[in-house]
Amino acid sequence: MIYSFNHHENAAGIVPGILNRVVSYFVFKKSESLYQRFLRYLDESHRDGLMGNGRYAVALGKAHKLMRFLTIEGHPDIATRKFTTDMLLRFRQFIYDEYKYARQYPALYPRGSGHRPPKKRLRDTTVVHDLKLLQAFFAELETTEEIRRSPFRSISMEKRRMMMHVSYDTPVFLRKDELAQVMAAKVPRRLQWTKDIFVLNCTIGCRIGDLLRLTPEKVSVSADGIPYIHYIPSKTARFQTSNSEIITPLVPSALEIIRRTKLKLLPCGPHYGKQLYNQTLKQLLRLCGITRLVKIYNVEMGDNEEKPLCEVATSKLARKTHIDMLNKVQINYYAAGLHRPGSEAVYRYTSLELKDRYELLKAALGES
Repeated sequence: MIYSFNHHENAAGIVPGILNRVVSYFVFKKSESLYQRFLRYLDESHRDGLMGNGRYAVALGKAHKLMRFLTIEGHPDIATRKFTTDMLLRFRQFIYDEYKYARQYPALYPRGSGHRPPKKRLRDTTVVHDLKLLQAFFAELETTEEIRRSPFRSISMEKRRMMMHVSYDTPVFLRKDELAQVMAAKVPRRLQWTKDIFVLNCTIGCRIGDLLRLTPEKVSVSADGIPYIHYIPSKTARFQTSNSEIITPLVPSALEIIRRTKLKLLPCGPHYGKQLYNQTLKQLLRLCGITRLVKIYNVEMGDNEEKPLCEVATSKLARKTHIDMLNKVQINYYAAGLHRPGSEAVYRYTSLELKDRYELLKAALGES
């Protein structure tokens, strides 16, 4: 059997991908390999609403990573029940150090169409996420009695806790004056779209995937004349008990960008566009003078190191900036001393209406 790693199944290609693998499943049902069974598990999770399109696409990438490991190990067709704890631990090490194999096995690491071979040792967060997905897969097969015992079960509780532990960096965000610096900066035309996305995302605070899915139809005006954006967040939409939307007031700078761009924010397709945005965001912030040093953990050094903020910026920076700025304009409910800390009475006495949140947002972002 020939395995291909150079395709990316985005939302448009997901259904054909599933149909192809369903056919493959019935053809090879009697000798279904670990890789094939893992793909079927992901397809079923997506079909049953346990995974959204974005998470599903990421999970397919993790499946291909597993297949690269099995191919390098010489067991591309290994049966699920034969995947041992020892192989699991070697796979964990492979995830960390996959960059070492990219030059040795170029056929497994095609370039182009958004594919980029790993160039450095991965961080704990990525490794843990990969292992948790694999752990959930084996746990389901154990529950349905497709396998007798998950390879994770032969790892001691203490070691498993260590394997799944993640240490996070100190939160990195733009300060109010730094955001104002970006908003006021004159940038070349090639970076204007990047600036529009970043500033708009700082004012709305949603995940980048939700931002890029917004359309003009998601913009409304309240009875008080306050413009706002409303949407159901894709990451949690399938798990909500109601269809309630996120409603966020639009400050003047956000409204200006929406009116000018009609929310057509990317210069190219969404998959490559997100990668390009992460690259050009660093260029934008460097151009705007956002060079404050921040501490970032270096995996190879095993210690924190200082780097300019512009060099470590990703699409998550805007959401972190939004949340930090809102946090700093809040007045503690218990500051007046009317209720003991933790009392829920204050929540029964008041609520933030849209117009109140609008004023708080303007205060947070320094807009009149």
